[in-house]
This record gives sequence, C-alpha cells and structure tokens, in this order.
Amino acid sequence: MKLLQLTGCMLLLAGCSHTIVLTPDASVPFAQGELDPSFEDNGNGEMTLTVQHLGAPNKLSSDATVYVVWVQPKADDAPIQNVGVLTIDDSLAGELTFKTSFQSFQVSVTPEAAATVTKPEGKAVLTGSVAK
Repeated sequence: MKLLQLTGCMLLLAGCSHTIVLTPDASVPFAQGELDPSFEDNGNGEMTLTVQHLGAPNKLSSDATVYVVWVQPKADDAPIQNVGVLTIDDSLAGELTFKTSFQSFQVSVTPEAAATVTKPEGKAVLTGSVAK
C-alpha cells in the first residue's frame, strides 16, 4: 500500500511541471534549449533554462557580446522583460535560473551588445511558450 501511495505522489509531482522544448531559429539549427518551470502555490515561478550547441553571440551579430533571455507576458500591453544573461561555456552550453510572477508568457533568447538592454535588438535564436 505504501508503495502505491509513493508511486501516486511521484506521478502527481511529475504532473506539476513539464519541460518546454525551445524552438531554434534557422540561423542556429543545431542549438537546443529547454525550460523547466516550477510554480509555487502563490503563483510565482522559478525557471531553469538550459541550452546546448549554441555558439558565441558575436558569431550571429558582430556587435553582440551576450545572450539575453526575455520574458514577454501574454497579458495585453505587458512589456517585455530582460530576465538575465545566458552565459555560454567552452562546450557551447549554458544555464540560467530566473524567477517570474507571470504564469503565461513567451520566452526568447537573443544576441545583444550589452546585458542591460531594455528591449531586444537581436533576432531571437531560441523561443518557447509557457502556460501554467
């Protein structure tokens, strides 16, 4: 009986969040990205974005020095938000964990000239959609 209860709890937990596979742009066909959302009872979420096979940002745009991760809430007139810099290591992989109060939004990764940009100027290389 305890095994059945434990199995049921594991299935319930597995259903609370699901990995979202990001779509790569044609300019980075081998890039892979996943977003693992985890929502708290109060509605806030912690997101972990992982990428593989993503080269240096200046290979896509000569003035780019960083990749910026953006959250665009699906609410009307909600502004896009810079949620952090995705650092790529020598193995062409990177990870960024960020928090958001939005439960439905688009996420995108763009090459940018600076980490502090307030709106995307580079073309999105990875995109996905989150809806709790």
